[in-house]
Amino acid sequence: MNHVPYIYSVAIDDTLISEVYAGEAPAKIIQVEGNKRFWYAVSDKKEVQVTVVKSDGTREIIEEIEGGWDKVVEY
Repeated sequence: MNHVPYIYSVAIDDTLISEVYAGEAPAKIIQVEGNKRFWYAVSDKKEVQVTVVKSDGTREIIEEIEGGWDKVVEY
């Protein structure tokens, strides 16, 4: 998308992920099948930082790479 709003989304299978944020926007996590889930967030900002929060409280910043997403830093 090249115009506001921007939609960020990806499929996930890490069952420890409990929350996802695209910038300040909280993502909606949808259960698809088994451990497969999908998240999406709508933001008015382009190229935001995506953060996942795991059930143990660990936060990870992830970035888009060709073919998916990858962890950049854990904090």
